[in-house]
Amino acid sequence: MPTLSSIRSCATSSRRIWRLLPWLALCPSLALSASPQGAANLWLFEQPEQAAPLYRARIAGTASYQQYSANATLAFACRSDGGHVSMELVIDPKALGFDTDPYEGPDATAHGPMRVTQSAAPTIKLAVGGWYGDGGAFNVGTPFIFGVSTGNVDALVRQGLAGGGTLSLDLPAAKGGKTLKVVFRWPDDSGVLKRVVTPCLESSSARGTG
Repeated sequence: MPTLSSIRSCATSSRRIWRLLPWLALCPSLALSASPQGAANLWLFEQPEQAAPLYRARIAGTASYQQYSANATLAFACRSDGGHVSMELVIDPKALGFDTDPYEGPDATAHGPMRVTQSAAPTIKLAVGGWYGDGGAFNVGTPFIFGVSTGNVDALVRQGLAGGGTLSLDLPAAKGGKTLKVVFRWPDDSGVLKRVVTPCLESSSARGTG
């Protein structure tokens, strides 16, 4: 599990992104070129509830739809007692003009699929569901969250840990037309992500699904 010193180190580094994100919100047209890089690009460790055995590793990136650009975050979550890695893509649909209504709730009529590509790795397709909720420390207000929890996310994380590089997500608008595109850069230091997802990756390997 994460040590106190590692959490402090991660929190100190994350303040660099805190200073960057408000500027990006004021300059959406420049957001793509200003996605976090180098020391500013890192995994932020999150434990949503102190007593719950659920942990997340989150990074910041850029979403674009039609002529609009805005900040986005991507989180991978895992329970310390195993299971599958789950994934959450967080956006502000109002800033992008993207209609999330068809993706929302148990009666959603749209589920993607979301196409996820990492550098030269094969594209992975994920069916998603959505809701408004807590988007983590990088977000303000109540953003929209696209979530998925299947064995395919385990494979996606393994690809990233093996190769890193650019992570591109594409999600079709439910009524056709343009596609929501989101880009992240895998941080050079994967220490936080590894600590979060290892219990799930180990349990999936034990089940023979890794």
